[in-house]
Amino acid sequence: MKLIALGMAAVLVVSGCDTPPEKGVATAQTPTAVAGGAPEPVPTKETDYDKALRFTRCMTDNGVPTNDPVLGEMLPTGLSWGPGVTAAAIEAQRAAWGKCKALLPQTWPVKLDQREIERSRNYVLCMRENGIPEPIADANGVVDQPTDDQLYRMPGYDQAVAKCRHLVDDPANDHQD
Repeated sequence: MKLIALGMAAVLVVSGCDTPPEKGVATAQTPTAVAGGAPEPVPTKETDYDKALRFTRCMTDNGVPTNDPVLGEMLPTGLSWGPGVTAAAIEAQRAAWGKCKALLPQTWPVKLDQREIERSRNYVLCMRENGIPEPIADANGVVDQPTDDQLYRMPGYDQAVAKCRHLVDDPANDHQD
C-alpha cells in the first residue's frame, strides 16, 4: 500500500512538470516575485493524509513508536492499554498524545467490508436514535471515523451503548454488566 501511495505521489509530481511555463507568466506551479525579488511561496493545502502522517511521526518522535497511516485502515494513534502495558508506557502515550493530537485531521477514512457494515448497521442506527451521531459507511464502504474522543465523551454515550450493544453480533456483548 505504501508503494502505491509513493507511486501515486510520483505520478502527481511528474504530471505537474510536463511543460515549462512561459517566461514571465505566473502559474499555480511557479511562484510570483514580490518586492525584493524573492519568490512568494505557492500555498499548498495539507491533506488529511499529510496531517495524519505528521501526527504519527510526532508520536514516534515523542517516544511512542507509531506506524504511518494507511488510507482505508484504522488510524494508528499509538495509544494502547491492557495486559502487559506498564503505567510508565501509558504515561508516555498520554504525554505524546497531548503534544501531537492537534496535528490530527478531524476524521479519517476507514474502509469496512460489506460484512462489517451489515453486522454494525442496526447498532449504528440505534446509537443515532439515542442521540449519538455514529458515522455511517458511504456507498463505497468508507466511514469517516472521528479522530478525537468527543463522540465517546458525549453526554448519554454510555447509556446509548448499553441500549444498543446487543445489536452488534459480538460474543463479548453476551454478558450482562
